Amino acid sequence: HSVPSACVVSVRRPSFAAASPTAPRTWIADPSWCSGTWTGKDKALHRLMQRTLALLLAFACTALLLLREQRRFVLATRPGDSAALEAYCGAPPQGSEGKVTADGLKLVGVLVTIRHGDRSSIHSLPNTNTTARWVCRPVGSEQKQAAAQVAVVGLDGSPLYRPLLPRTLPGRHGDCAPGQLTPRGFAQHVALGRHLGRSFAPLLREAAAERRANSSRVGVYVRSTDYTRTQMSAAAFLYGLLPPTLRPPLAPPTRIHTCADEAAEVMHGVGLAASSKVGSEDGGGETERQGACALAGSLARAQQAAWRGDDGARDALGGLFGEEARAMPPTHVADALHSLSCHGMPRPCSQGGCVSAALAASFGRMGDSAYCAWCGNFGSSRSSRAISGKSSGDQGDLW
Repeated sequence: HSVPSACVVSVRRPSFAAASPTAPRTWIADPSWCSGTWTGKDKALHRLMQRTLALLLAFACTALLLLREQRRFVLATRPGDSAALEAYCGAPPQGSEGKVTADGLKLVGVLVTIRHGDRSSIHSLPNTNTTARWVCRPVGSEQKQAAAQVAVVGLDGSPLYRPLLPRTLPGRHGDCAPGQLTPRGFAQHVALGRHLGRSFAPLLREAAAERRANSSRVGVYVRSTDYTRTQMSAAAFLYGLLPPTLRPPLAPPTRIHTCADEAAEVMHGVGLAASSKVGSEDGGGETERQGACALAGSLARAQQAAWRGDDGARDALGGLFGEEARAMPPTHVADALHSLSCHGMPRPCSQGGCVSAALAASFGRMGDSAYCAWCGNFGSSRSSRAISGKSSGDQGDLW
């Protein structure tokens, strides 16, 4: 028999089928459901079935979306199949932090200094065949939640508007602007925060108890440079570090203090201060300026002038990409090359060939050496002492 499309059909087995296992298994419709004269009980049951089905569908859709976001997050944060690359790009945090090494001692405070996580490159090589692209759109809900649980303020505590989520290029589908924190960089600091959160759990519980007893008590002080990648790295670290009792909604957002005046930021250095902020863009290039300590600046310049890199590696790079590439500072070349590593992207190529693994490693070593020379680690102890001496009074502002 045909059944109206709006009719809910209830089927039952004839009574004789229950008594006789060999009876034909014929199913018939209960005509009371299709008579058009439902009772109040029938209608209530029908509405309950509809609501239950809607809830089940909503739950299934939510679960599928979460699984899809998790898969996107895993794919975005996985560097590739190389075990060595994974050890470099996503090594699990390990250590004995939080353990007191002598009896009678009590841990009363911790100072943690971190650098930002994995980011898109600031510099690029000229005359390449392809343009490297990094995915920067937030994958999963954790990144947005972490950003919502902090508030960026000035050194005087005044609120500052900072979006925190990485900037993307116009007209692209989530491609990173230069110098932006990638999903892998976010995941690195969440993992680090969780590791240290377990290590320092007693101290964090004590901080939470003090805050409950006195709401004006601030147990966690955070200081960052005024870059999206550093502030978002701090937010990711706090998201992993802090227990629920020190995060919204049980506690106010954690304040990240920053110096909005780029020229006055001592965290860039008090000798020669480097900055990748160009105008309003925090990854648009790289500049160098004299910091607050003239002596440290002059000593750092002398150290830079005395430093010698690998001319053979420079010549090889120039042979591939021209004189402009050969003249680039080795730290800029290292940035352009090694920011590709954690994303499985190929090294740059030109019509004359591609950057080899050996050449990339040479510029990695040169970049390390140049940074050490810049910071006065190769013989220029006077520069190091000048920098540390000048900034010693600012240690309370460092995080």
